[in-house]
Amino acid sequence: MKRLVIAVAVLALAGCGGGDAVVPEGQQQQAHGHGAATSTAPPPAATARFNDADVMFAQMMVAHLQQGIDLAVVAKAMATGPKVKELAGAVDSTQREELEMLKGWLKLWGKPEQPSSDPNVHAAHGGMPLLDAKVISDVKDRSKEEFDLAYLNLMTGHQGGAVEMAQTELKDGSNPETTAYAQRVRDSRSGQIQQMLTLINGQ
Repeated sequence: MKRLVIAVAVLALAGCGGGDAVVPEGQQQQAHGHGAATSTAPPPAATARFNDADVMFAQMMVAHLQQGIDLAVVAKAMATGPKVKELAGAVDSTQREELEMLKGWLKLWGKPEQPSSDPNVHAAHGGMPLLDAKVISDVKDRSKEEFDLAYLNLMTGHQGGAVEMAQTELKDGSNPETTAYAQRVRDSRSGQIQQMLTLINGQ
């Protein structure tokens, strides 16, 4: 119960920069046409409409995805549980694909990859990413016995941030490709959070 409370607390505090079996994120995305074996999805047509909410969502997801990838690389090397290693591998491969897709959209729109440094702007879209270089560095210092639980707790909160950002995009965005991606993020990360909570309770 204590571990569940920790995970839920991390999830509740998270901002942005988803049985016992863990379904790899890549397999979850396959159900929506974004499996790991699929090449990077094409950016929306140049004539597609977009607004400020679409741009902010894409920019903040770029930062969010990169931090998730950075932590997944550490987890692939340090995790001891096979299901945790599998989860980290799925996050790494799927989020790399999504990262390239979003960078392509921002380039097409003529927008920078980095969002505004104004914290008030970020607050309207779920806040800044939970993971930063110090957090990832601290996780590296965990013992093997502690690492898996620490990783799962961090990723539960981190993916909770993605869900928050996706919900904001679904409410305020206008670009059809971006809102469709936000729907996939909300669904896949919500499912992933439930899987990670199951793993946490099994630690």
